[in-house]
Amino acid sequence: MPEMLPLRDPKSLQRLLAPRSVAVVGVSAEPTAFGARTVQNMADFDGEVWCVNPKYAGQMLHGRPCFASIADLPGSPDSTVLALPRAGVMDAVKALGAKRAGGAVIYASGYGETDMPERAEEEALLRDTARSLDLPLLGANCLGFCNHVTRVGATFMPDYAKMTAPAGGVGVVSQSGALGYALMQAAERGFAMCHMATAGNATDLDVCDLAAFQLTLPECRSIALVVEGLRDARRLLALGELARRHGKAVVVLKLGRGETGAKAAMSHTGSLAGATEAWSAGFRRAGLLEVEDFDGLLETAGFLAKAPKPRARGVGIVTPSGGAGIMAADHAEFLGLALPQPSPETEARLRQAIPEFGSPRNPCDMTAQVATNPQLFEDTMEAMLQDPAYACVVMPVVYHNKQTTPVRMKLLEQMAARTGVPICVAWVPESLEGPGPEAVDTAPHIALFRSTRRLMNAIRLWLAFHDERPPAGVAAAGLTLPPGDVTLMEAEAKAAFAAAGFPVVDERRAASPEAAVAAADALGYPVVLKLDSPDVAHKTEVGGVQLNLADADAVRAAFARIEDGLAQHAPSARMDGVLVQRMEARGVELILGARRDPQFGPMVLVGAGGVQAELWKDVALDIAPVSEDGAMAMLRSLKSFPLLDGFRGAPKVDLPAVARAIARFSAFAASAGERLEEAEINPLVCRPDGCVAVDGLLKLSA
Repeated sequence: MPEMLPLRDPKSLQRLLAPRSVAVVGVSAEPTAFGARTVQNMADFDGEVWCVNPKYAGQMLHGRPCFASIADLPGSPDSTVLALPRAGVMDAVKALGAKRAGGAVIYASGYGETDMPERAEEEALLRDTARSLDLPLLGANCLGFCNHVTRVGATFMPDYAKMTAPAGGVGVVSQSGALGYALMQAAERGFAMCHMATAGNATDLDVCDLAAFQLTLPECRSIALVVEGLRDARRLLALGELARRHGKAVVVLKLGRGETGAKAAMSHTGSLAGATEAWSAGFRRAGLLEVEDFDGLLETAGFLAKAPKPRARGVGIVTPSGGAGIMAADHAEFLGLALPQPSPETEARLRQAIPEFGSPRNPCDMTAQVATNPQLFEDTMEAMLQDPAYACVVMPVVYHNKQTTPVRMKLLEQMAARTGVPICVAWVPESLEGPGPEAVDTAPHIALFRSTRRLMNAIRLWLAFHDERPPAGVAAAGLTLPPGDVTLMEAEAKAAFAAAGFPVVDERRAASPEAAVAAADALGYPVVLKLDSPDVAHKTEVGGVQLNLADADAVRAAFARIEDGLAQHAPSARMDGVLVQRMEARGVELILGARRDPQFGPMVLVGAGGVQAELWKDVALDIAPVSEDGAMAMLRSLKSFPLLDGFRGAPKVDLPAVARAIARFSAFAASAGERLEEAEINPLVCRPDGCVAVDGLLKLSA
């Protein structure tokens, strides 16, 4: 892959995205036109706003002075919105460069998104021209940006001035303009926002550059990021590192998760490590927190903006409804969250507060008596908040009273602020709006969710954000690979893996039955015979694997069965003979795979292996190379991990040896780099005395 373009220095985007003067080029008198709406959205901005249109030069337009051209402006604008057709954009960009402007927002569409080659060339020329002029571009084909700190509404969406929430909290970055502004509109209900920017075509600045700028804003506590695609997804890793240094969370939603670009592959890895899985692995490696749906994006980012570092791992649940408590507990358990019971001291306090028909446990059922006994509510919440086992307390609200609910939400805010323990409100009523939800949205220490499932997932991501991430691995040094486009089947592939320090099974090649017997005699019985053919990737599908052969006669018979199976199922395939291997002791079978992803480069996969690999699809994926700690984290994420760890009295495998093998395999993949197409070990047999590769495949490009 070509060298990654570094993230744009946030300081270089200060004038564009946090301007003190704004020019709008292409403003007309029509109040609903894009230029006019942009000027109207500057109603609360106390900096200079200049209109540009020769038709109205010397006049006041929408309350702002209008000039004939960019050259006639009384100063160098920090940020310029080009509300122009595509044909006028290039000349305007050149004029802004001559004026030493701070950057430009391009609304115009009709560039590379049209799939017309000449328009893509025009867009590339626009990018090169702007960069030569040191003029950052937002867009083209974008909706603009909003800076809620300085009240700049550099967008053609109407009514930005009505968004009255205080500046702070969450920054929004989206390739899609409409989705970005949809999130920004949460400010209308009091949700604290600091900045919103849309990348559109990302002609110059992409979502990573924009998010990096927002991370430097002191008002920004977290970012909600919507990604469609990137020219180089490795930039997400740089963004994640910047977010880590700032101690701020980036919550990300990937649009276009379908496998439309997937291609058939020779190995199991090709079908197990698709594009969706690669993006998710990239987000995890970067430390970005992925949500699966749009509804969860702002809720999660809002919670991360409010929540401090967790003091524990447990989740406490307090509710006046036993059913709502059970529902919350179900979602917590589905996501692997801990629900510890109250300490004896806390339980004693709860028993004093709660009626005997309630439950002083976790979930804690206060019963409907809280409707007539406010002190019951306060005492119960206070007891749970002070129990050190709980990182946060979940409060499902099951009915909405416009008089008492806002008061109770304000009480929760005071308790969360005093104890330093965040409170998550699960809003169950179908009356979705009103003073109750608004009281939570505007509160700095409690968070609102309209889905209990999304609430628990946000808690899971919050805990993961504060976990220590394993370091990246180191690629192998001095790797020697055969030249050209080449596919190495089992013997040659395992030889390449062995040269990189990977444990592989001892084997012999045999072109005839008698040669196979001689090899078996040398290795010791029992043995395995495997078809040796450059034309067959999955040998079991043609009867090409014969197991547990105890003597010479069994070897001869197995050789014949392999010949017959190949003739029946793949008559055109070549047979170079067989591979003879010592029959390995039984163990837990894993698959190790690697492939070169077009976005992230070499990636490594580990999962339940053998012939059932694609059936169970129990896999973990990461960017290569991974460290031994990272490999261990991959193993522990598998549903089948208990099989490795002594399930039901079975002997535990040598987990450090397996993690070491995964790290070496990933280093091999990373070192192969651009030449790697596919690499696979299946199965990797894991036992208490170590692990060994039994089969392999390696496909390289020139």
